[in-house]
Amino acid sequence: MRYLFILILLIVAACSNGDIKVTTPDSKEPTREELRKAMRYHGILFAKKDDSGEWYFLRDGKHCRLFAHLKNQEKTDSLAPSKR
Repeated sequence: MRYLFILILLIVAACSNGDIKVTTPDSKEPTREELRKAMRYHGILFAKKDDSGEWYFLRDGKHCRLFAHLKNQEKTDSLAPSKR
């Protein structure tokens, strides 16, 4: 029984590539709807997640961030005068 456990442990260790992903509680995974809206905004059909966990797509061979337009929009919203 002990040898079976060691064998399973070795198989799992051999199959894993050693990548451990750590996510912070403030990082939120986008929903399918948010992904679909962002891809429609950029006019793309395919996006991937990179090693750092950020979504991107390729345009003319360059990596473009999928949600960069939201960060730019947040900046302009914060600079705009508030309506009161």
